[in-house]
Amino acid sequence: MTSPLALAPINQAQRMVTLRTFHLPEEEAETVAILLANRAITGASAHREWFVISADFPRDCAAHYPSEAAHVDLPVLCALAKEARSAGLRWLMLDPDARPVPGLPIHDWKATFCSEAAA
Repeated sequence: MTSPLALAPINQAQRMVTLRTFHLPEEEAETVAILLANRAITGASAHREWFVISADFPRDCAAHYPSEAAHVDLPVLCALAKEARSAGLRWLMLDPDARPVPGLPIHDWKATFCSEAAA
């Protein structure tokens, strides 16, 4: 079976796949934002708007955020990172403006995201 990441936009030069932010559950996006702000994981973000996460997550941050916790707190992100690594990718970009990737669920938290962004 083909990975859904095979249908996602991939920047080969940067070895980065672009996914829609809403492929993550809202709780995971919030956790990622906090972990990035605290520099517990490798990446960059604009709070809950977009994220760039190392595909080596959660292995590359084990000293600050144990892999066991990552798999419990961020199961969707861990699964996406594992698929990205398997495809030879280095980064995952999660962008709310990216087009949805067929085969990946979309979590309905956009209304919450939009109302917070307007505040």
